[in-house]
Amino acid sequence: MLYAVGSALPEYRIRAINNAADSNNLIHEDEHARRYGYQRGLVPGVSLFAYMTRSLVESVGRDWLERGSASVRFLRPVYDGEEVRVTGTLAGVLKDGGLSIELQLGNVKGVTCCIGTAGLPTQTPSPEPSMRDFPAGHGKLGRPISLDLLKVGERLNPVTSEFTRKTHWEYCQKAIRDHHPIYHQVVHPGWLLSRANLVISINYSIASWIHVSSEVQNYRTQEAECVVETRGRVADKFERKGHHYVVLDLAAFAGERCLETIKHTVIFRIAPRAA
Repeated sequence: MLYAVGSALPEYRIRAINNAADSNNLIHEDEHARRYGYQRGLVPGVSLFAYMTRSLVESVGRDWLERGSASVRFLRPVYDGEEVRVTGTLAGVLKDGGLSIELQLGNVKGVTCCIGTAGLPTQTPSPEPSMRDFPAGHGKLGRPISLDLLKVGERLNPVTSEFTRKTHWEYCQKAIRDHHPIYHQVVHPGWLLSRANLVISINYSIASWIHVSSEVQNYRTQEAECVVETRGRVADKFERKGHHYVVLDLAAFAGERCLETIKHTVIFRIAPRAA
């Protein structure tokens, strides 16, 4: 297929859903979110990421799910019921035929809420990460978190998730309303990324946190029902403008094979009046 630099990706519009209003992350609950200056509970960043991938799949198809990458930052809140619009352009074609893509997600007021870049190499990156690269942690579940207590390199307790047709159908059809036929066959990248939030919620006791960015590298698709195990470690921690951040280095595995790696950044201590 021929690609022209500057050509637009297929536009994707959807009415956002706050599908985490009853989760243990209170930033998605209206009254709690208002304490930080937000209008209402925030639509999860993992859902916004899922919306953004639709334009990628419409443009370059299964190839991106098998070996593509994406880096997404969340700039402004999106609220339940808001219509959002995903757009993008082909930013470049590399000498080896790989693609570079720019993405945006904005609301109907013209505010850019998320930005991202994506890549489609001609071959899957090598070497593929193994489970030996991501040893499982065995720490206390629901432990306190602070900049002092966090240790860079600390191994995290893994999360195991059942990937079944039923749970995946409910995710695609109800949680994010992505009806693309390709997800009748393979796991949705948004579902995989949402495992990163589960790693946070089982390892640490946090009343509310804000997902601010993720970097994903895909290694293969998953079709058969299986157990997906997400492992990782603390990659970094820092403070900025009163917020306290943690960065997790994660990987999702089906059996011994790596599905994707994730660098997941969240604010675990939100500054007062953050909005």
